[in-house]
Amino acid sequence: MKNVTKPGMHPMLALFLKLTGVVAIAIVVLVVAAFLLKIAIVAAIVAAIAVGGFFLYNLIRRRSNFPVIR
Repeated sequence: MKNVTKPGMHPMLALFLKLTGVVAIAIVVLVVAAFLLKIAIVAAIVAAIAVGGFFLYNLIRRRSNFPVIR
């Protein structure tokens, strides 16, 4: 199979352009993935704080229902 490139383009230049395109796409994908991961981590932290606060509130509220032993 023959390599289909633009006529007159040096094969090494064609390979360089292809590799440059692949690296550029990989960098964009990594940046987008990092942004989405940052959003997911922040959401997990907020959810953990909310659930922890809810459990603490329930724990404090339940303790006040116990009779005081003197």
